[in-house]
Amino acid sequence: MITSNVIHRVFRIRHGGNEATGFTLDVDDRQYIVTARHAVATLQDSGAVDIFAHGVWNSSPARLVGHAPGERDISVLAVDRQLTPGRLTMEPTSKGVIYGQDVFFLGFPYGLLGKFLLTEHGHPLPLVKKATVSLFQSDEVFLLDGHNNPGFSGGVPPPIKWTPTPNNGGGSNARRQALSGVHRTDEEASLQQ
Repeated sequence: MITSNVIHRVFRIRHGGNEATGFTLDVDDRQYIVTARHAVATLQDSGAVDIFAHGVWNSSPARLVGHAPGERDISVLAVDRQLTPGRLTMEPTSKGVIYGQDVFFLGFPYGLLGKFLLTEHGHPLPLVKKATVSLFQSDEVFLLDGHNNPGFSGGVPPPIKWTPTPNNGGGSNARRQALSGVHRTDEEASLQQ
């Protein structure tokens, strides 16, 4: 089961004509958008990203906080408003990720949108796809067996392990397991023949 604290953190975003998925993380009482570097490659120290809600794109001032080192396709942005309610916490950690577990991609491939909107803010419900943790390449990189599509870039990166943890409201939260690479697509040799 994918819990509300994860679903409400996933957004359809656009910058410079590039559409992608982004998700929010809270650090030191501040909320940030994490997305694919290639989707915001032209964003400078300050600028704007568009966030999709109520069927239209809305511009939001954004500041580039930084890119992940090396060739990792991850960027972090600061926006001028809170997108995810503060009560819906999510801890970024790789603790507890196990070989062979199911993981999920959440995002907006090909701009697909369903009919359901989240809360009064009107953000669309993301599409969900499943994969398996297939290999631990390092402490930070997990290889997955699953299919995703253009538009998932920048979404809540798998692996996600749904570990109930107590929250302030007495319910439970899912822990986001591992902030790994957003995704990489490899064509099989047979498709190239």
